Amino acid sequence: MTLTRLPAPFSRRETPSGTVVGSREAAGTGGDVHAWRGLRYAAPPLGPLRWRAPQPAPRWQGELQALTHGAIAPQFAGRIAALPASQHGQATGDEDCLWLNVFAPVDVDGPLPVMVWIHGGGNAVGTAATFDVARNLAAQDRVIVVTVNYRLGVLGWFAHPALQAGADLGDEDRSGNFALLDLIAALRWVQSHIGAFGGDPGCVTIFGESAGGQQVLMLLASPLAAGLFHRAIAQSPVCESFSHEEAICGLDSPLDSHRCGGEEVVRRLLANAALPAPPPDLAAWLRSLSPAQLLAAHVPGSEGIYLTPRPVRDGVVLPLAPLPELFSQGTWNRVPVLLGSNRDEFRTFLAGKPEHCRLIGGKIPVLKDRAAYRFESGMMSRGWRAHHVDRPADAMLQGGHADVWTYRFDWDEAPAIPFIRPDILLGAAHAMEQAFAFRDLAGEFDIFQVNTPFNRAGRRALCDAMGSAWTTFARHGRPEMADGPAWPARRLKGADSLVFDTPRDGGLRMAALRESLATLQAELEQPSGQSPVQRLRCFARLFLWTPLLAGVVDAAAYERLRARLGRSEPAEAFRPVMEI
Repeated sequence: MTLTRLPAPFSRRETPSGTVVGSREAAGTGGDVHAWRGLRYAAPPLGPLRWRAPQPAPRWQGELQALTHGAIAPQFAGRIAALPASQHGQATGDEDCLWLNVFAPVDVDGPLPVMVWIHGGGNAVGTAATFDVARNLAAQDRVIVVTVNYRLGVLGWFAHPALQAGADLGDEDRSGNFALLDLIAALRWVQSHIGAFGGDPGCVTIFGESAGGQQVLMLLASPLAAGLFHRAIAQSPVCESFSHEEAICGLDSPLDSHRCGGEEVVRRLLANAALPAPPPDLAAWLRSLSPAQLLAAHVPGSEGIYLTPRPVRDGVVLPLAPLPELFSQGTWNRVPVLLGSNRDEFRTFLAGKPEHCRLIGGKIPVLKDRAAYRFESGMMSRGWRAHHVDRPADAMLQGGHADVWTYRFDWDEAPAIPFIRPDILLGAAHAMEQAFAFRDLAGEFDIFQVNTPFNRAGRRALCDAMGSAWTTFARHGRPEMADGPAWPARRLKGADSLVFDTPRDGGLRMAALRESLATLQAELEQPSGQSPVQRLRCFARLFLWTPLLAGVVDAAAYERLRARLGRSEPAEAFRPVMEI
């Protein structure tokens, strides 16, 4: 059923791009907000503007009724974009996707802090349209919230020599970082437009989850984003980038996602078109292909996600140094930073996979071995934290930046349904914290279907804690909770992170949680309560077959451990069926 929204006369605003009117609607926390959806922040990246830096959006004529979301970016349909199951796996979306949405209290009484949300989805799937729950923060915490679409996948990240030739191209056009340039354009729009909606352009917080958290780290690094924001929150981020050569040529890796640089994408596209050689004007030919044809060069994994070497350290949009090195040097956009991870990140990607589950009726996952699942998912989740949270956070501290706060989200009170056991299958899984940060007690964003009357009290406590911490950080540059403990900034020694949990499991508390991949490697190499084959399997999947961690430990380390344990299994024996 299509929701019909009516224009609200008191939402009329005069912006630099023209007159706009939105809707008035109730938030899940109670109270009303004004909402303006489908505001264009850059020109449609179509035709000759495909794989170019975003261009300014034209002014509109008359009064724009901003009542519906703009189109989602081209992607493989799946649950992350809240599309029907009948469409899952199919190409969907529209290249005319550079839209954003604004939510504000109905009674703005002065310039309010602004929070700009960047959705996740592996840089390949997702849309801002699934995050209308962000209006809760506008209603209860009196902030302006902006949710942003950006180009995804091969249309958002693509480096190839054919696209870098031409006298009319600027350095940004050659970068390959088109999605990141989209977000920079959106932040420039916020600077010039948000005052019309009651926002303070001098108090802007960027926040995002997963790939959105990765974009937050990239914006901290990008010299082009300097001065466009003043605080940053990265939820379960990925601290990964690639050299310009790697983005074009791919890596020497057994992982398809790492091998699939720009040249490999073009090779696949030519093969799909049955062309024996590239056309004379390869760039024009690439721009003539439909989004569906471009997507067909990739194999979707979990929820339609596919990976390639991205983002690109091109020396213009992103510095040449990897992010941890950049952060440790202190040469980045130094603003207060809050970042963290979920205790059981990897369970989102392991639940339902044949390595650990059998599917009843083809749909309902049941764990084969709960102990093995807990062990492997725990080690892999600790690896995520070590490489993508603790590593960049400590690099910032080592570079002399003191305004860093870290957390871990531990809520695991999904119902303990017999046989299925969602509480074990999911735990504190990747993306679980989003509902709490958005104060979603009403269940609008219950993507895992875990809300029950029995866990409502605990959810309320964590919604209050996270919602307050996020919005006070946006307002003042430090996270505070009315009924929680003091949350000191991270230091290189001592209790470094706040644990978000309910009173049932220890409540809100500070803890020493710092992880390192070297520690995990040592644990797997030492005798433990796990069988030798469990340790070997976990070693292979953690260090060799996980795209987010592969390459840190080489295959020779696996062979040494295999020999020490007296096992015969090659690393290939533990390769997951699905890479992502």
